[in-house]
Amino acid sequence: MDSQHPGSMEHLIDPIRYVRQRLSLHGGTDIPATIQRVSEGAILTPENLWLLACSAILASIGLDVSSAAVIIGAMLISPLMGPILGVGLGFGTADRALLQRSLRELAFATLFTIAVSAIYFLISPLATPTTELVSRTRPTLLDVGVAFFGGVAGIVAGSRKQVSLALPGVAIATALMPPLCTAGFGLATGNWAFFFGAFYLYGLNAIFIGLSTFLIVRMLHFPPHVQLTPEARRRERRVVAIVAFIAILPSAYFLYDTVRRVREDRHIADFVRREIQAPGRSASAWEHQHDSRGDVVKIYIAGHPIEAAQADSIRAKLPEYGLKNVSLDLVQSDISAADLERFQGGVQRDILRAVSTAIAARDSANPPRPDDPMRLSAAAHELVSAFPEITDATYAPRQDLLAQGAAAAPAPTVLVTFASGTSSGVRRDILSRSQALLRVRLAMDSLRVLER
Repeated sequence: MDSQHPGSMEHLIDPIRYVRQRLSLHGGTDIPATIQRVSEGAILTPENLWLLACSAILASIGLDVSSAAVIIGAMLISPLMGPILGVGLGFGTADRALLQRSLRELAFATLFTIAVSAIYFLISPLATPTTELVSRTRPTLLDVGVAFFGGVAGIVAGSRKQVSLALPGVAIATALMPPLCTAGFGLATGNWAFFFGAFYLYGLNAIFIGLSTFLIVRMLHFPPHVQLTPEARRRERRVVAIVAFIAILPSAYFLYDTVRRVREDRHIADFVRREIQAPGRSASAWEHQHDSRGDVVKIYIAGHPIEAAQADSIRAKLPEYGLKNVSLDLVQSDISAADLERFQGGVQRDILRAVSTAIAARDSANPPRPDDPMRLSAAAHELVSAFPEITDATYAPRQDLLAQGAAAAPAPTVLVTFASGTSSGVRRDILSRSQALLRVRLAMDSLRVLER
């Protein structure tokens, strides 16, 4: 049996060797052609500079109007990957001339792109922070992973004998142009937090794309331009480790800070839902601030006020939600519970009116029967969305009511379940309003809404 066939006995006996053969990159690598392509791509020719300028303008427009499609197009035509791959190849093959040339071209391309984007934002009538701009100002360790594995994919795809279809995806994943243009926005508007945050993201991407290129070049045994002594190789490894460690440190802090903020926000939302929200009282918004007192959670409340003693009891529960050493500010409005309920009722009526109009327009061509069970069940379900105090609402078929001992010909009935703690007065009011709304909505004057 052929020992190289995937199903051979040798592979069953030696699975490690089989896996190595399946994952080996040596077979399809064209080392001389790869060195030539990367060396030529590291030089920014006049046409490459035109592409770079167009890419910078497109990326700036996309960032300015928060258009992901335009930003992706800018990344696809950007030639910035060329000099970065040249740096990685030059370092990996000890080709000092290629390394120096690639670094020089990369520095020029970086300054050129920042200048073009800054000019755009200086003359743009918008030039305000958008979600696309803000998202590129606080890189984390996750961005390190994107840059590293994007670089691995780039050099692996570029070193094949046949051109890989993965190269456009690599250009999108590594995302070199958007952070550079965000830095241009920061320079044009004097927003230095944007400038340094985005430039750090760009530097992080460039460093780890170059690092991944260096590692793959070494793994594929590209021939060195000059032979290095063992001491030179140790020095080279130390340089790589130090640069990578220094580059990662800020992103590790940003990731830690992001995770901490997400957890705190989740704990605050849980605290507000369980301790603040109540029938007749609503937390309209909350803020997590840092001032001279430390961490402060400010919650804006409408409806039934929280008395001082109750507020102290609520504050004592903060540590139970992972909110130790956090101060609590309760900002209570003058809106009464009755005003809040009237406002909510008006909103609910508007919602039901809009829903009724849409359904009426849909059903105008084929009017349903008034007592259609599906139509009644759908209308009953709408009460859950319209009234927060109702946790469940179902249409009760006539045969079910008869089985429960109802009258011989009971009227169409909707049964509702209220949330625990809902006062009897609120329940009566909601039953009356929901019955009136459904009678108008379904054109059924005999319909009843009862509490389950």
